[in-house]
Amino acid sequence: MLKAYLLSLICIPTFPDMTSLSNKFYIVSFAVLFITSTTILLIASTSRTPVPAWGGYLDVGIVILIAFTGMVIYQRNKSAARIETSHQVAVYLFPVLLVLMWLYRNSLDVNILLPGLAWRTYFFLSILPHGLTLWKLEQHP
Repeated sequence: MLKAYLLSLICIPTFPDMTSLSNKFYIVSFAVLFITSTTILLIASTSRTPVPAWGGYLDVGIVILIAFTGMVIYQRNKSAARIETSHQVAVYLFPVLLVLMWLYRNSLDVNILLPGLAWRTYFFLSILPHGLTLWKLEQHP
C-alpha cells in the first residue's frame, strides 16, 4: 500500500496553477524587470570602464523573464487593447528619449545604448496596450 502511494506521488506531477496569479502580478513584474534591465543598460552605456561579463549575463536572464511576462500579458488579454493610451505614451516618449540622449550625449556610449533602447522601447510599446487593458479589467471586473 505504501509502495502504491509513493508511486502515485511520483507519477502525478503537480504544477502550480499559473492561472490563479493576478494580472496585476504580471504587469508589476514586467514593469520591475523592465526598469531593472533599462538601469543595467544605462549603467553599461555611461560607464567609463567595461561592465563585468556577469552584468551582461544578468541582463540576458532578465530579458528572458521580460519576454515571458510580456507573452503572458499578451495571451491573457482577450478583449480589445487600449491602443489610444499606448499611442499617447509613444507620442511623448520618443521626443523625451531623444532630448535626454542629446543632453547626455557626451557621457553616453551610443553603440551600447541605441540597440538596447530600440528593442526595449518596441517591446514596451507592444505590451503596454494589453497591460493597460488587463489592469483596467482587474480593477472593474
